Amino acid sequence: MPIFLTTALFLLGIASPSAHAQEPDSAAVRAAFDSIVAAHTYTATLEDGQLTGPGADWLEARGRAVDHFLMGERHGTAEIPKVAATLYERLRDHGYGPVALEIGSFAGEATTEALRQGGYPALRNLVTRYESPPIAFLNRKEESEMAARMVEAGAPIWGIDYEFIYSLPMHLDALAEEAKTDRERTAVQNTRTKMKEAWGGETGPAVAAAPPSALKALRAAFEPRGDETALARIDALLESNAIYAPYVRTDGSFFESRVRRETLMKEQLIDHIRQWEAEHGEAPKVFHKNAHTPKHSSEGIYIPLGGFMAEWARARGEDTFHVMADCQSGQIPKTGQGGGGECTPWLGGEDGPFAKHLRENKITIIDLRALRPRYFDWDILPDKLHEAIVSIDAYIAIPDVQHSEPLNAVPRGE
Repeated sequence: MPIFLTTALFLLGIASPSAHAQEPDSAAVRAAFDSIVAAHTYTATLEDGQLTGPGADWLEARGRAVDHFLMGERHGTAEIPKVAATLYERLRDHGYGPVALEIGSFAGEATTEALRQGGYPALRNLVTRYESPPIAFLNRKEESEMAARMVEAGAPIWGIDYEFIYSLPMHLDALAEEAKTDRERTAVQNTRTKMKEAWGGETGPAVAAAPPSALKALRAAFEPRGDETALARIDALLESNAIYAPYVRTDGSFFESRVRRETLMKEQLIDHIRQWEAEHGEAPKVFHKNAHTPKHSSEGIYIPLGGFMAEWARARGEDTFHVMADCQSGQIPKTGQGGGGECTPWLGGEDGPFAKHLRENKITIIDLRALRPRYFDWDILPDKLHEAIVSIDAYIAIPDVQHSEPLNAVPRGE
């Protein structure tokens, strides 16, 4: 082969057959993987609602070093809210303020108000006042107790998601209190009547089942007086109605729904941050508990909230830390993440690459960042874990998880 061609191929990274390097030995690669994981694994214990141990200390240290601590989760377990509450309480002493939850913005305001007025009992009364849950996830005892601990430690609760599908009775009650004119009061009553007669009643998915025209008519009744709070609440219902459309009605698309919801979360979170900055004169350190916190979407159809926040914070000279709290074993309820029953860990559990590193009687925390320098060596890993290495900074595996206790049940079942 002419020397100039050999040189050119070398510079292009194209080797001749005789120059091919040997394929890495899979056993050696596996040993290297296990060695790195073992050196970056920590344990913690959850007892009496408190997370303690080296793993808890390590997570606290990571949170102290950043401006946004983003905790993804498996919905509906009794343990994960306790882990989140402990971490927030620890980080509150290091400048953390707001807590961003996967609930509606108006639901977040109602949650904060109830907890500041009467603690957990007041929030429980708000949730159980209605037969169907008016606020996503907080219809579960451990989730409401978590929110109570966070607010007691000083947090305002920020809702950054859509208003829950069963929440229309709560919003109509709020609008009835807000109404000042006969036209407004009549519009609220007419909407309530339609809800009872045509949209599934007090326990039905009325936020989704209502035709947009009905919610627009409700809005038109409040427009002449220009009540910004009432109009913003109805706008939130309209946006939630559009996002839910393909799940309950025949209009809309699932693609548009997913992208629109992700966009809503980003916009509402940034609105909260900017309002905080205007009121406090400084950027907040935010604790996030939200299943949308990975940096990359496995579906590839949108940039998830976590990825957006990582880049948005970077542009501001800030930093983020992303963790995923998963069930290692035990039972999980039926949620939007799955059908419930025996826990199926996202990253493999007993059959996965982390199996030998997980503890049966302790919570295991693995620093995934340590695996990134050799990312392209890990062809031995399943695709989901390969993706997780760049999507999540740390993985929290919790053994023997249990259902959280429902305060009132979702009509479709748990």
